[in-house]
Order: sequence, then C-alpha cells, then structure tokens
Amino acid sequence: MEGAIVSVATGVMSSVLAKLGELLHEKYKLAKGVRKDIEFLRSELSVMNDLLYVMADVEELDALNRGWRDRVRELAYDVEDCIDISMARLHRAGGDASKGRFFGAKLARKLKKTRVSLQIAHQIQELKARVVDESERQKRYKLDGLVGSRSEASRSQVDQRMCALWEETEKLVGLDRPRDEIIHLLMPAGIEEPLQQVRTVSIVGCAGLGKTTLANQVYKNIQGHFECKAFVSVSQNPHIKDLLMNICSQVGATGNITDNELILVDKLRERLQHKRYVVVVDDIWHSDPWKIIGQALVKTSPGSIIIMTTRLKDVAESCCSSHGGRVYDMRPLNNNDSRMLFLKRIFDSEDKCPHELERASEDILKKCDGIPLAIISISSFLAVDVPKSPDHWNKVKESINSPRPGNKSVETMKSVLSLSYFNLPYHLRTWLLYLSAFPEDCEIDKDRLVSRWIAEGFVNAEPRESLYEAGLRYFNVLINRSLIQPWVANNGVVVSCRVHDVILNFLVSKSVEEKFLTSLDPSRLPPSLHSKVRRISLQNSYQENVVSWTRSIKPHVRSLSCFVDSKELHPLTEFEVVRVLDLENSGSLRNDHLANIEMLLQLRYLSIRRTSVSELPAGTGQLQNLETLDIRDTRVEKLPSTIVLLEKLARLFVSLGVKFPAEGFSKMKGLEQLTSLWIHGQPLSFLKELGQLTNLRILDTDCDNVMYEGSKWGIFTSSLSALCSHKLLDVNIYTGEYSTPIPMDSSFPALHSLRTLVIRHISSLPIWMGSLVNLELLQLTTKRFTPEDLRVLGGMLALETLLLYFTDSVRNVGCFTISRHEFQRLKLFKVGELYQLRFMPGSMPNLKHLSINLGIAANSFSDLGIQHLTSLTKVNVYVYAWHNNHREYIKAPEDKIRSSVYAHPNRPTLIFQILPGKELIFASSDN
Repeated sequence: MEGAIVSVATGVMSSVLAKLGELLHEKYKLAKGVRKDIEFLRSELSVMNDLLYVMADVEELDALNRGWRDRVRELAYDVEDCIDISMARLHRAGGDASKGRFFGAKLARKLKKTRVSLQIAHQIQELKARVVDESERQKRYKLDGLVGSRSEASRSQVDQRMCALWEETEKLVGLDRPRDEIIHLLMPAGIEEPLQQVRTVSIVGCAGLGKTTLANQVYKNIQGHFECKAFVSVSQNPHIKDLLMNICSQVGATGNITDNELILVDKLRERLQHKRYVVVVDDIWHSDPWKIIGQALVKTSPGSIIIMTTRLKDVAESCCSSHGGRVYDMRPLNNNDSRMLFLKRIFDSEDKCPHELERASEDILKKCDGIPLAIISISSFLAVDVPKSPDHWNKVKESINSPRPGNKSVETMKSVLSLSYFNLPYHLRTWLLYLSAFPEDCEIDKDRLVSRWIAEGFVNAEPRESLYEAGLRYFNVLINRSLIQPWVANNGVVVSCRVHDVILNFLVSKSVEEKFLTSLDPSRLPPSLHSKVRRISLQNSYQENVVSWTRSIKPHVRSLSCFVDSKELHPLTEFEVVRVLDLENSGSLRNDHLANIEMLLQLRYLSIRRTSVSELPAGTGQLQNLETLDIRDTRVEKLPSTIVLLEKLARLFVSLGVKFPAEGFSKMKGLEQLTSLWIHGQPLSFLKELGQLTNLRILDTDCDNVMYEGSKWGIFTSSLSALCSHKLLDVNIYTGEYSTPIPMDSSFPALHSLRTLVIRHISSLPIWMGSLVNLELLQLTTKRFTPEDLRVLGGMLALETLLLYFTDSVRNVGCFTISRHEFQRLKLFKVGELYQLRFMPGSMPNLKHLSINLGIAANSFSDLGIQHLTSLTKVNVYVYAWHNNHREYIKAPEDKIRSSVYAHPNRPTLIFQILPGKELIFASSDN
C-alpha cells in the first residue's frame, strides 16, 4: 500500500501507521480500551510523521530538533516491533484451536490467547505513554523556518526510465592521452616486440580523478596480448588472503580457501612463471599489501606488466622503487575537457551550450576543479532535477560551498554530493544510504541489492508492476544519476554495481548521522551500549568489545550484513525481529547454526551463499514471511519437503544439481524468479507442477544430460508452454558446450510472450522466432545459421540487444548483409565466427555498440560498412591469430576498419585485437 513504505526520512513511521490501521479491523476483536489507545497512537504518530518529513529537508538541524527526530524514529521502530511480535504470538496462540479434539486443549489455547491479548494491551499503554511524552516535548520546540527549505530545483520530476542509460567509461572525456602515454610507458617497443623484463607503473592522483577508469582502459586495450590477466581492488583495510585468492581465480591458479597466504603466493608464482601476464592492483593505501602481492607476481616473466593506482605519492614511489617502476601523476581535466564532459552529460553534445547558461556553467565548472567525479555528479543532477534556466543554475552554483584550503578536492566533492543527496526524493535517499552496508570496492549483485531493498520495505510498486520490477527501475535511476557505477554487464544488461569510495564515505557518514545503519570495521568504534541499532554491517576484522556489544543489540536488529567470518553471531535466533540475514561468504556457517530458524518470524531475506551449509532445516518451511532464499554455491544437494509451504517466497536461487521436492511445488504461487534449475535430476512430478506457478516471471534452467526424446523433456516443455501463457517474461536455457543441441522442432513450444530469451545451444532457428513481437533481448548459440535467418531476426520490432554465437564456423553461406529497415531498435549487436558481414545504408539506425569476431582468410575481407551505422559509439573487433603467421592477412582489413571508425562523425571508441589462440576462426566477445 502507498503509505507503508519505509524510508530514511521517517524510519518505519508510514509502515506503523498502516499496521495500526489494520489492527483496528474487527477480526482482531481487541478490547474497547485497547482500540482507543491504538486510535490515539495512530493520530499522534501521523502528526509526527508530517514533522519528520519537514525535518528531512533541513541539511543542518540543531541539537534539540535532531534529538527529537531520532527519538521519534526509534519510537516508530519499537511500535512496529511490538505489533509484529504480538501479532505473531497471537496467531500462534489462536493456532488451530478450532481443530482441537478435546475441550481441555481448546480451553488452554483460549486462555493462552487471552494472556497474549493482555500483554499486548499493556505494551500499547507503555507505547502510548512514550508518544505522549514526545508529543509534549515537541510542543516546547520551535520548528520555524523548516518548512519550504528544499530548493526550488528539487521539485522537478525524477527520471524514472526503465532502461539504464549509463554511459560507457570508455567515453570519459580526457582519458585518451593519458591512456596512450601509459601504454607507451609499458610497451615502448610495441606489442609485437615484448620487453624482457616486468614493467610497472603506479597511477597516482586525488579522489575522483578517474584513476581506476584510466587503469581499466589501459587494461582493456592490452589484455588480449597476455596469457594471464587479473584486476583486483585493495582498498583501505584489505584481506590479503582474499586478494591472493582473487588473483588466483583470474589467472587460473588453483587456490583453495584452506590455503594460507604463503601457499597462495607459491601457487601464483608457479602459475605465472614464464608466462606473460598483466595485473592491475587498484586503490592501494599502504605499501604493506604490495610487499606480499609483489612476491606473488614473478619478476622474471618476460614482457609482463603490473599497473597500480593509489591516492598517495609516497605509496606509489614505495611500490615502484624496488623494481624500477614508473610513477604516473594523473592531473585534473583541463578546462576544455571539463566543459566537453559537462555538456555531453546534460545536452548530449560536447560543444553546444545555450547562450543564457554559458556563464552559470563556467562558474559551476570552476568549482568542480577539473575532478571528473564532481563534474559527472553535478551534471547528472542538473540534467535530471533542475530546470535549464540561469536563475536555477545560479542557485545551484551558490549551493556548492567554497572548498577549504588544503582539502580542495575533498570539500568540492562533499559539497556536490550533499547538494545531490538533499535534492533526491525521500525513497531514493533511503535506497542510496542502504549502499553503506557494503564494504569499499565491493561488487554488489543487482539481484542481491534489490531483494534486500524489498525485504526492508523500501520498495513501492506501481499498478501492474512487481516489487522486483520497481526495484530494478530505481536501481537504474541511481545509475542514471551517476550515484552508483555499473560494474558488470551481461548481454548488455547491468548485473552488478559498485559505489565510488568518495561517494561511499559520504554515505557512511550520512548514515551514521541519520542513525540509519551502523558499519563496523577497525576504523569505526561501535556506538554507545545504550543505542538501539536497527541495521548493522560487519566489515573486516573487529575487536572483542564489539563482539559483546553485538550480543546486546541483537533483539533490535532488523538487518544483518556479515562480510566477515564471525562465529560470535550465533545463535541467530537471538535476532528476534530480523528481516534481512545476509551471511554470504561466512565460511564458518554450519548446519547447526540454522537450527530453530523458524523462530525468526519476520525474516524476509536469507542468503547463505558460498557457505559450508549442506542441509536446510525442515523449519525453513515455517518462515512464512520469507521472500528471498539464496543457497547458491553451498553444499546443499536437495531442498526439504517443507520448502513448498513458503507461499510468499518470490525469489529462489539455487546451485545446479539441487534436487526439488517431488510434490507440492505448485503451492508456491508467490514464486516470481527461479535460478538455476537443473532439469536432469528432477522428479517428473515436480516438472509437471512447475507449469502451475502462475506468477513466475524469470526462469533460469540447465538442460545438460537431458534426453530430448524422453518423457522428462516433454513434461518440461509442456510446463514451459503453460508458464508462457501466464506471466513468464525472461527465459534462460543453457546446455553444455559439447552437449547435443536442443531440437527446435514441434516438440519445443513457441514462446510468444517473452521479453528476454537466452538459449544455447540449439540446432537451428525455430520457425516461430520472428513472431516474438515483445522480445527485447535475444542471445542464441546455434549450430546452423543462414542469411535468411538474419533477415527473420531483423524484422523483430522490439529487439534492442542481439547476441549471436555459433558452435561451428559459419562459412560458405554467402555474405550476411543487413539491409535498410532491419533491426530498427537494436542498440547492441555482438556476433561471432563470421567471415563476411556488411551493413547497408539505413540499417540498424539506433545501434550504439558493435562487437564482432572475425575470421579472415587471404584476400577474403570486404568493407563492413561501419560508416552506415549512424548512432554508433563503440566498436570491438576481435581476430584470432596463431602467433604472427598470418599477420599479412590482417593488416589491410585492420587499416580499413580503423579508417572507417576514425572517419565516423560520432568518433566511436575502437578496440581492435589480434588474439593468440585459434587459427583465425573466431573470437570470443567481451562483456
């Protein structure tokens, strides 16, 4: 309901008002006196709620008002906890009394219910006394001047576009020159003549300059020439073992969670010995981590490259001094580049600014000091929230405080971020502050974040929109506003994000100020023992006094994020009102730690991903409020039969191979997302009931080892057809690379209603493919593909993303020609293993990103027609070569492609890579 959303502005006050109204319903049969007390509470709290909204728009509250605000928020939390716990107890006390066989049993339950009702009445009276006290105290406070303190600009409507219109980091203005300079420093002789020693460069500069972006650009441009590659972030309080494990996983070393640091160093040295590698070590704050990481990176591997980034000059020099590395000082953008970046993000033009806004834009840019993060933040704010008039822009300029001497960049960023924060709608402030629960440099999975938002009560859906879809919509809004960074994209869709450390520091301090969420790490001491902490994030290592403090606050915690392996959290049942239990990567978590989990009656989100749990307790089925369950990468092999009792479960994430219950799955009518379902190991009865999940929207399956002629495949496809007649929108069907292709004959249903289809690999294009009028994203891996098939796909009116891969090289079928009026809405096109492709004038008019894997034989290359793709901003071309044996075949095509791209009016970025490996057959596409 509209009034039930939770926000940082008012805490849970809106939710409390909705629940108090529900309590007045006749079905609860409360005593007359209790009903009057509830009506009084509802009336008084409603007025307090209005005042909290007024206070939320005041950037600096005096101590009296701030104290009253904090106490009222805490009061709202206590009222809601009381209601939730009492109603759960009342429900249990009433239980199945009507079904009891004996009079004595019925009487006992009735007496228990009466006793619980009296307890509720007593608690309501206590809460009423607190409300009266705070109400009288508020009357003694003066709130003059608070109303209308928001800026005029803040009343602009928020951009609520469903698609994330985030800009590629490769397009960040002003990085071409430093990128090329660093590449020349690292490879002065060119890639064809590798140097005989490891070369190192440290990129140093202040916060917000784009050091990570620059390192990433260099990394992307050269990574294809190396046998091993890795990109890791260190941050202020690094776990060295985790860093080494991360590097191991990226370079192909067999690191194990039980290995200590010395063993991991040895394994890395063994793996990298005599191999050319490129490694980026991002965001180093101290030289000590480098001493260990440097030992792991073999310095005798000829032609290898190490890139580091840091804010501290002495750290950069220390890391480079031992092996003759170079320090690269990164500078702020010059005036011209600052202006280009600013105008591009507001007006989609690098040189056109309305005459009346010229002076204001110059003044605003002057305050940004050439810091890209400040420019991006303020321009995103201006583009979305502020009318394009001199008066409004001048008000924004005046709102940015003058930086203090000595801390210019820090104060600039703080001013810009504060302005952006207070001009966000209340719900967006809440969602943004919640990101302070995640550690620095943490890659935040989109599903994880949105599911947690929902569990906390932050999300309010529009009509005919699921809560998850609403969460995705505002995830995209935060990206549009450049408040979070898109990090990993899959099939052109952002699947994870990160928060820039400057923004995260601001959010952490704001979260502490608002008493919204408490983050614990060695640099932050816990609050007073008397504080009631509602949300807690345990990060890095912490001390014994924190352990005892954690025990004391358990009864009030609603959200627990554990990013350390903490044994002291148990028993979990002491978190009586917890909504979110995120225990991902808690290696010490065992089966017995989940005992009696059914006591957590308010639990909505449970993640035990990447833990050692091997069995879910039967009591899991009693978590009647559970909405999200994530057991990926655990040792769980089958779900308990009681799982089917979770009627509110909307998102279920499992690992491949997990076996589902044979019966009752159709009861889970609330299920909207199921990932990753392995078809082969499931009971036939389960696959049949799968088709009865009428609210399922997202289905991710694996068909490895399935016999397509068998009854199991027939039952699954029948259920898939039934799901498409309900709400199914997104389908992913995977098979192994060497598995038999999925037959696209009459046995496979036509999936007419889909919005997203990922299917690999199939025998050929099905005849119904062209009828998918709503399909926006298509990824196919197919054995057979013809120019006629391409024309079928070209006629799909809604298609925006197309990824085509082939299990065999597509040769001797003629040229794949994309004609005028085909692929009218396509924005991303990735294709592999083609020998001839040509774009005709008028084709793909909205294409932004082209990624093509070419096979080139002698004298076989013809012009691609890139110049006809009028909206193009990014081009990736990959060609595999075996050493340099066929370099003469590639030079002419490379020159033609480069000249076409450089002559393009949009000046798209180009990555052209000749990759070692296969014999000029195909190349794998990047993400």
